[in-house]
Amino acid sequence: MSCDENDKVSIYISTYNRVNKLKRAIFSVLNQDYTNIEIIVCDDASNDGTEEFMNDLVKFDNRVLYIRNTSNLGACATRNNAINVATGKFITGLDDDDEFMADRVSVFVKYWDDNYAFICSDFIEKFDNGLRKNHYHNKKLISDYTGLLYYNNASNQIFTLTKNLRSINGFRENVKRYQDWDTWLRLSYKFGEFLRIPNATYIMNHDHSHAEPRVSTGCSSIQAIKDHRDRNLDIYQGKQLDFLNFLILQLEGKESILECIKWSYEQRNIKYFIKYFFSKNKNY
Repeated sequence: MSCDENDKVSIYISTYNRVNKLKRAIFSVLNQDYTNIEIIVCDDASNDGTEEFMNDLVKFDNRVLYIRNTSNLGACATRNNAINVATGKFITGLDDDDEFMADRVSVFVKYWDDNYAFICSDFIEKFDNGLRKNHYHNKKLISDYTGLLYYNNASNQIFTLTKNLRSINGFRENVKRYQDWDTWLRLSYKFGEFLRIPNATYIMNHDHSHAEPRVSTGCSSIQAIKDHRDRNLDIYQGKQLDFLNFLILQLEGKESILECIKWSYEQRNIKYFIKYFFSKNKNY
C-alpha cells in the first residue's frame, strides 16, 4: 500500500542551545512542497532564547508544536517525547543543525510502500569550505536488516509509520552514540526490508564547533560499538557476531593476520587484510 497524499507527516526536531541553527532547520521544513505536516520541536531545556523563539513561532503556524523538558534528558529521551505526541500517520526526524531539501517529504510520500520497514535517502554533506558531496553517491539500496549489521547504511534519519517506531519504543534512552543505527537496525529486524532512495533530499551541515552544545553526549566509537553489540545479541548471532567482534578487534589494532585472511575470504573483500598490512607496516 502506498502513502495517500492527504496523510499527515510528523517531523520531530530535538534541540539544545542552538537557536540560530534551529531556525534554519525549522524554516527548511516549513518550506516543504508537501503541506500536511506537523513539526514537533522538543527542547532539552535550552537557555539561549530557544523557548522565546518557539513560543512566538507557534502563534503564527498551527502546524508547529513546542514541547520542553524541565531538565536536560539527552537526545534519545528528547526524541521519544516528541515521538510520543506525534499525530501523523508517518514520522521522520531532522537534526537541529541540518536541513530538509524542499521536496524531501513529498519524495518519501511518493516512494512509500507498506512492505518496507522504513525508507531513507541519500544526503548532501555540506562543509564550511564550500565542499558538498553526496554521502552514498546517489546509490539506491534495498536491503533487510543484514545491511545494517556492521554499518549504518540508512543515514541519520528515516521515514516510517509512526506506529512502527512506537512499537519498538522509539530510541533506547541509555544509548550515548550511534542511536540512529541502533534504532534503524531494530526497525528493520522487526519489520523487514528498507529502501534507500538515490535522491539526496537532506543537507547535513558540518558547521558546528567542537565546543558547541549538542543534544547527544559523547562516547568513544569502539566502546559505542561494543555497547551496540551487547544490546542486540538477539540480532547478532553465529558468524554475524563473530564478524562484528573481528571488526572491533581491528579497530583496536588487536586482530591477527589469520583472522584478517579468514574474514577477507569470508566477506569476499581484501580490505581487511590490506588494513592489517598497512597498520603493521606504517613506518615503512
